[in-house]
Amino acid sequence: MKARVMIQTGDRRLEMAEREVPMVGPDEGLLRVEACGLCGSDVEQYKGHFTQKGIVRYPVIPGHEPIGIIHEIGAEASRTWGVKKGDRVALEPHLTCGSCPVCLGGRYHLCRSLLQVATPAYGFLSTEFGHGLWGGYGEFIHLHRRTIMHKLPDALPLSVATMYQAIAAGVCWSVHVPQSSFGDTVLILGCGQRGLGAVLACANAGVRNIIVTGLARDRYKLALARTLGAHHTIEVDREDTLTRVMEITGHKGVDVALDVSPGATAPINDAIKAVRVGGTVVLAGLKGGQSSVTIDSDYVVTREITLRGVYSQSYSAYEQALDLIARNVERVKPMHTHSFPLEQAALAIETLAGEREGEEAICVSINPGA
Repeated sequence: MKARVMIQTGDRRLEMAEREVPMVGPDEGLLRVEACGLCGSDVEQYKGHFTQKGIVRYPVIPGHEPIGIIHEIGAEASRTWGVKKGDRVALEPHLTCGSCPVCLGGRYHLCRSLLQVATPAYGFLSTEFGHGLWGGYGEFIHLHRRTIMHKLPDALPLSVATMYQAIAAGVCWSVHVPQSSFGDTVLILGCGQRGLGAVLACANAGVRNIIVTGLARDRYKLALARTLGAHHTIEVDREDTLTRVMEITGHKGVDVALDVSPGATAPINDAIKAVRVGGTVVLAGLKGGQSSVTIDSDYVVTREITLRGVYSQSYSAYEQALDLIARNVERVKPMHTHSFPLEQAALAIETLAGEREGEEAICVSINPGA
């Protein structure tokens, strides 16, 4: 059996191909990909930023947010994963050993011990490594024995289900990591899919005051942020972010500031200056090739501000995200704006990146099984 796949062979270059589907061993499985969500990492990968930083090596099948149906599964894998043939699941991207100090310390997404490559994850492994069927931009993924997956309700709409990583990021980065709680004020810099996921997570965690920033051209996203639970929105190219934040908080500053804005580095300093004494800044937005920024370290030190970088999500964040999605299907539906067939993968990425005039994209998916 062969699978159609989209292989990235260079910067901004995707090529359709066919790959042989290998046999499934007793501790392995085969996923028939229904859809694969896209995020800012897909855009960075498409543009070549990840190869420049040694994160990815061409050729590669991208796609780290796949959901699909278990097509084949070994007996041992079925017992380990708790799923059977025909079950719909969502994959976590990282392939981890489960036994190194990093994994045992609860930060398994940072593990590099299992495969001894720069990024041991679905969507980032070269097709020259092993069987090669590692990415969601294809009809099938051959599942490694160390795959981490989450079973999905059969009734969950496909378009909504593809947003599982965006919502999980919101849960982890805005609530779990900074330990946001009832009565807090949280500033979310950026109103893309991760920012909106953070709004939903904070609203469900009882955060008292949620502030979201965006550009004037993002008004449709800022409006959606309000429907998801934001109390205040700021158009940063029309208003001064810090002035508005201090007005809203009575000049106290926010308890938590989360930067999920892509590309721009100015929000990093806005986040630092916006938090109260002893506040927490969480940095999650990828800046591509423009990630250098000057920080006033004395300001951070004398105000005892906590700076945290975040890269991925935890198992519990995925589980809570799926529960949030299932309980808020109608509310989150507007977040998913575009679906594309596999052969239009480049168009899907460019749409998410805002390179297609007139397209207001938030969450975009590629549907190999359509």
